Amino acid sequence: MNKKKCIVLDLDNTLWGGVVGEDGISGIALSLNPPGNSFMAFQQALLDHYNRGIILAINSRNNPDDAWEVMRNHPNMILKENHFAAVRINWNDKVQNLRELAEELNIGLDSMVFFDDDPTNRELARALLPEVETPDLPANPTEYAGFLNSLNYFDSKAITDEDKMRGNLYVTERLRKEEEKHYKNKEEFLSNLGLELFVREDDDSCLSRLAQLTEKTNQFNTCKKPLTEEEIARFIKSPRNAVFHAKLQDKFGDHGIIAFALIDKNKDAWHIQSLLMSCRVFGREVEETFMGAILKRAAQEEIKRVTIAFEETPKNAPAREFIAKHFNKGELDMPETPYEPAWIKTVMEKNANV
Repeated sequence: MNKKKCIVLDLDNTLWGGVVGEDGISGIALSLNPPGNSFMAFQQALLDHYNRGIILAINSRNNPDDAWEVMRNHPNMILKENHFAAVRINWNDKVQNLRELAEELNIGLDSMVFFDDDPTNRELARALLPEVETPDLPANPTEYAGFLNSLNYFDSKAITDEDKMRGNLYVTERLRKEEEKHYKNKEEFLSNLGLELFVREDDDSCLSRLAQLTEKTNQFNTCKKPLTEEEIARFIKSPRNAVFHAKLQDKFGDHGIIAFALIDKNKDAWHIQSLLMSCRVFGREVEETFMGAILKRAAQEEIKRVTIAFEETPKNAPAREFIAKHFNKGELDMPETPYEPAWIKTVMEKNANV
């Protein structure tokens, strides 16, 4: 079974006891005493999963104002608005909501686990969306937390800082999308986002994340060849290679390490053996900025020509399009001034191991 990335949650009788639209915020069960303590324990177990990198989302047939009042104002609510990466609180079909949530989060339906106390909703989800894992919640809420912790859908622990940040990354992305609605065009929005790209060369402080990127990145990946930490460490130490990576930040938070490049350093040319970038930062010209940083370093070494390897896969069309745009038959003549979009500040950082 593939490991799951996202838990989608109903609200009434799932995150709290009772129906808020009928019982009101003061009438639902969510307290230190039974039966409310069972729902608090379940929320704490969900928060533990969130802190290990599991994405949380909401799929509830409810009055939005009533639901938000509980999440924002109830004193015993452990999960708050900022813990949820995507939300559907409406009277629409829950199956359609699941499809929309997957699309918004840019994850597959087979990455989702759906928790709902209503057997009818669960059966409908199983029938129409069998890719979504929809387990039967125990009839007794006292068993909710233990049931969640017993499931083997999720990685037992986070491996990298980015894993631990994943839930928050999706939440901040929702904030970015909301802010974008207030701007006339995308360039104006990006100019006000405060994007900063921090680039390092031959730095071995985050080998586990770099190895993870080579394994998991599919769309913007010029050469899908997973590398181990040991292999990357050897490339970093080799005078015949250079390893670049970059992390991205903006005013909403840290995207983490999102780009990697492996270079073969020849006397008159640099050959990009591997270039990859996380899909979550597409559409902001981060890939051009990262490439620009590499070209600047090549220019400092008086390199006149850069070539790139490309191996097509069923999923890496974005990488193919990038190469077609910037390279001619796999070769790039060194520009006098590498392109840098006005809305991204590039910082070449000192290596942690220097």
